[in-house]
Amino acid sequence: MANLADFKYTMESCNHCGQCKWILPARMKGWDFASVCPLHEFHGFDAYSGQGLIQIAKERLDGKLEYGDGLETLLYACPACGACDINCKSVRDMEVLDTIYALREDCVEAGYLPEPLRRTAANVEETHNIYGKPHSERFAWLPPDFRDDPEADTALFVGCSAYRYPDIALAAIRILRAGGVKFKLLREDEWCCGAPLWRTGQREAAEKLIRRNVDTFRRHGIHTVITACAECFGSFRGGYPRYADTEGLEFKHITQVAAELLSGGKLRLRKGDEPLRVTYHDPCMLGRLSEKYVPWDGEIRPYGLHVPEKVWRRGEHGVYEEPREILRALEGVELCEMTRNLEEALCCGAAARDVDPEFAVWTAAERRREAKAAGAQAIVSCCPFCRDALGSDGENALPYLDLTVLLAERLKEEA
Repeated sequence: MANLADFKYTMESCNHCGQCKWILPARMKGWDFASVCPLHEFHGFDAYSGQGLIQIAKERLDGKLEYGDGLETLLYACPACGACDINCKSVRDMEVLDTIYALREDCVEAGYLPEPLRRTAANVEETHNIYGKPHSERFAWLPPDFRDDPEADTALFVGCSAYRYPDIALAAIRILRAGGVKFKLLREDEWCCGAPLWRTGQREAAEKLIRRNVDTFRRHGIHTVITACAECFGSFRGGYPRYADTEGLEFKHITQVAAELLSGGKLRLRKGDEPLRVTYHDPCMLGRLSEKYVPWDGEIRPYGLHVPEKVWRRGEHGVYEEPREILRALEGVELCEMTRNLEEALCCGAAARDVDPEFAVWTAAERRREAKAAGAQAIVSCCPFCRDALGSDGENALPYLDLTVLLAERLKEEA
């Protein structure tokens, strides 16, 4: 049964305090926008929360619960955003999100992976991207005269989202060139990062793909991988060490590189057309879930003492400041913060859209409502999947701007 037993301590230690559902009381600014678990706020039952999923995992481990009758839908409606995990760790050290991952592995092993996720996995296997598009078209958006540096030890990993949003990849290229960063593209050797596999519990397929990608980086002499996709970045940092040795590989998001170039005076910016008040949405996989995962194998002693000492991922060291540094560098742009930000940012809900679309739409609308309450004229982020969710027309519609594209459009000179 997968590795549910590895998280028995978490299952038995949960005292149902509910901290997985709410911002810490000391940080609350009122009842509105106090919840950090959109799944629980939408459905209203404890089963739809980190606390409830831990209890479900325990029932599975004890052999008291079977899949079917919608249980798997509940499990995958959870966007696995990690807010429950981070807020639980503010009270005590337990692995709520990893328990959910283990429960998903158990669900896959039992043969209950929801059909939409099966189709995505088949696309990744057959065409190396989540959309099932021809692999030969992964870089079809490149200008015919594009030339990279084949000798560079830095690669720009554009991700599957380049099929839908090539403007983000082109913007990243323009920023790197303007800053004098030498890089190359992997072309036909770039495959999906694997996030849709390992985050849904498809361990065998994920391990195979991740090991293949790591081998590809090393075969191309890559030391640094830059990605313009938050999902890819979070996968490289928080997922890959679970399955492969990434020693010697450095993963960066384009916002980290861009902030460094700006502080070094290597990017020259023009003024904006008119003042704009924006708020920044922290993507889950660029924020709290982007901390490096450090494997641990040891003994859990009384009172939760982990021997040897464990490195906990508390969400405090995600990529938070760099995107804000970029926004502050754009003349005429005023940044206002939402109540739920940084490691306590509300998930946009995109990860749930294939399994529970009604919930996903509601979550995106809730985030836009919060952005409007902050006084924003537009919402800025740098995740293509957040763009799918927050950029769609709907309740509380609000203009969505991709940060990478926004910065590239402000560069004074063409790369």
